[in-house]
Parts: sequence; structure tokens; C-alpha cells
Amino acid sequence: MAKRKLTAEKQADRALCPVQVSNLLGLKVHEVARAMRAHGITLPLQTAQARQWRQNPGSAPDWLTALLTEVTVRAAQLQARRERGALEDEHRQLLLRDTVERRLLAGEHIPPGYDAEMIVQDIAFTASKELVRGCGPVCGGPVADVLLPVEEAALSWAGVDPDDHGTWVVHRGDCPDVADEPSPWD
Repeated sequence: MAKRKLTAEKQADRALCPVQVSNLLGLKVHEVARAMRAHGITLPLQTAQARQWRQNPGSAPDWLTALLTEVTVRAAQLQARRERGALEDEHRQLLLRDTVERRLLAGEHIPPGYDAEMIVQDIAFTASKELVRGCGPVCGGPVADVLLPVEEAALSWAGVDPDDHGTWVVHRGDCPDVADEPSPWD
């Protein structure tokens, strides 16, 4: 497959700032070329200049210092937006989980939606594992009071009865009810 021909603008950018120089500076070719044009610089940058500026940042021209500052600020703003978005998502999930737990405890309908159902399923799955841990020496044996009320409500929502081993979705490896079933991994 043939390479696409560079546009005239990209060729002009690379003439001012070769790719090797932009790599040394850690900047994009078009950013450096734009800054050079804005400051009236028409001579192409040399690799030796870029190396000198990297070794001694104080010797770098003002336009390059301003460009590096601009790029650093943009990167910090992008990082801040990502972190803020992650925090907002986490906050939304916490609020939704609180709503789901309150509705489970009140016996109300779970709000429709993928996230709400996943929260209930997560609570029910965690509770199922607690059932298996708390059932004594035999899987399906009598279960001590190991579940929280919200876990019992989530199990009920999922159709699991803690007192009916046949409805359990999680079992131990020594469970007689699942020992006869073939493993999906064989």
C-alpha cells in the first residue's frame, strides 16, 4: 500500500521543524511550526539546536518556552477533566447504589436501567458468596445469620432463597448438587 502524499501545509511544517527535532522537543510538528510562524521564524530548526535546548532549557527561545508552557497547561487541563469525569461517574454510581439499596429494603420496584440492575446483581452475587461461606461443612447446609437485610432483599430480587439450596447460584467445589454436572472447561 502506497503512502499518502503529504499536504503542502504538512510539507511546509516539516521543512520548518523536521520530525526528529519535534521528537527531541516532545512536541508535534505542526505545533512547533505554528509557533515559529507566529514569531516570524523562517529558518528550519536543527537537531543540534533542539539537543542544546533540551540540555539547557534556559537557552531555549521565548517562543519555545511559551509553547512548552501552553502544551503543559493543556495536558494538565485534560487530566483534570478526566479526573473530574471519573469522580462524577463515581458519585453518580454511589447515589444510584444508595437509591437501589433503599428501594430494596423498602420492597419497592428497582428503577429500570442497566446500572441499577447491575448494582442489584452485584449485591446478590456478593450475598450468594456469603451464603456459601456461612453454610458450614456442607454446601447447602444450614446458614447462620451472615446476611445483611439489603443482601437478603437483593437475593429475593434475584430469585434466590437462602433456605432453599436449589435456588443458589454459587456453590462450593464439594457441593453434591453440582458434582454431577460436567465442567464447561473440560
